[in-house]
Amino acid sequence: MSLFFNTTVSGIQLGLCYAIVAFGMYIAYSILDFPDLSTDGTFPLGGVIGTILLYRAGVHPIIALMGGFVAGSVFGALTGILHVKFKISKLLSGIIVMTALLSITLALTTLLTQTEYTVSNYSYIAHGINGLFNKGVNKTNPYLVIVILLALVIVIKILLDLFFKSKAGMMLIATGNNETLITSLGKDVGFYKILGLSIANGLVGFAGALYAQMTMNYDNTSGTGKVVLALASVIIGLAIFSKAKFVKPTTAVIVGALIYALALNYFTLVDKNGTYLKLMNAVAFALILIINNLVKKQRIKKKKISPKTPTNIDDQVMNILSLPDKQETIEDVPVTEEAQS
Repeated sequence: MSLFFNTTVSGIQLGLCYAIVAFGMYIAYSILDFPDLSTDGTFPLGGVIGTILLYRAGVHPIIALMGGFVAGSVFGALTGILHVKFKISKLLSGIIVMTALLSITLALTTLLTQTEYTVSNYSYIAHGINGLFNKGVNKTNPYLVIVILLALVIVIKILLDLFFKSKAGMMLIATGNNETLITSLGKDVGFYKILGLSIANGLVGFAGALYAQMTMNYDNTSGTGKVVLALASVIIGLAIFSKAKFVKPTTAVIVGALIYALALNYFTLVDKNGTYLKLMNAVAFALILIINNLVKKQRIKKKKISPKTPTNIDDQVMNILSLPDKQETIEDVPVTEEAQS
């Protein structure tokens, strides 16, 4: 019973941390329809940058988290630039940045040692580093960790919800829905793609720095599988609340991350040696995709949309632009709950 309880507590902690990664994937994949594989690279990048700031500069842990956000944003923008400016495909742009970050993050670890050798693991406790969760102590209270994580997740969720209601946020959503519409409004589609990927990977970098402080250890391989994890969290959350229009997508993503993280933790109870963990993760993810596709097909069959009723933000904008005597701009168009998803 104690083992199950501890596994659950640990799963909740990881789920809250991964919810921030899922926020980034929601922006990249669900809004921009961009399969961003650079997530696997910007996660450890945020971790190493945050650790360097704590170790070398002695900054406050929150500043270290923001350092992870900035670092992730820079390389997220780079992914967008490769795609928008150099016409490299979405998939390859993410792969290029992710591959480059494997070397960059490893090279940055030389700043964590006195000998200038690279390291793959770096213990906070062994080097006397105090993070957000162990300020002045060497043992972390698991319930305090959950409270702090929950507070951070709620703050980020509120900020994202406010952003999606702003002009820039609405344009970002419309970019994912209909690029032609944005072009017809005289806006730069590429700018909003780069902006979205920058914010998305900034959140991933923030989560990477947070993960390092939570585990009190930086692991250079910590980014492995984060794309799958974040994508599964988004799919699960949005599928569960697909009919609950009052639930915001950001809330759904948090729930999805918690469910998936708990499931991954419970797998360790089944396979204590860890031999088949990756296999179970792969099977679980495949089942999630299959079920999600089946649900989508059923929904398409049952859905009957009236041509007079706009169903998303680009429909609303097009209807407004088609009215000759009503001059409204994109700022005047209300964001529906379906548009946010």
